[in-house]
Amino acid sequence: LLKRASHVRGELKTKMRLLTATFHGFRSSNSMEVIRSNRDLAERLKIGSIFVFKDPSSKSGIYKTELLQQGINGMWFLNRSDEGVIYHKYFDPIPIKTIALVLTAVSRFSNSYFRLDDADNSIL
Repeated sequence: LLKRASHVRGELKTKMRLLTATFHGFRSSNSMEVIRSNRDLAERLKIGSIFVFKDPSSKSGIYKTELLQQGINGMWFLNRSDEGVIYHKYFDPIPIKTIALVLTAVSRFSNSYFRLDDADNSIL
């Protein structure tokens, strides 16, 4: 069970990195201007945790962001053999812990942009 949990975290981190970058408009570059832009975007998303809202400007639709749905679909419902399809009764409704795990992955990815000297900034 612990091996599977570690695998799930790693797989989710990989999937959410690309989804988050695309969804929020993070760019890949070694340019200091792009790195600063990414950092500023990450800071804006963190203020009031607006990344969890469907409409961040009005802070409405908490936990209804399309990114959350894309992450859950991509991780557990992509094909017939995925866990969400096979064990559908455990995903109806989606467990709060699952939502928290996906949003934590988004938050951790955004956090990677806070440091200008972070080498990971150039790799999406």
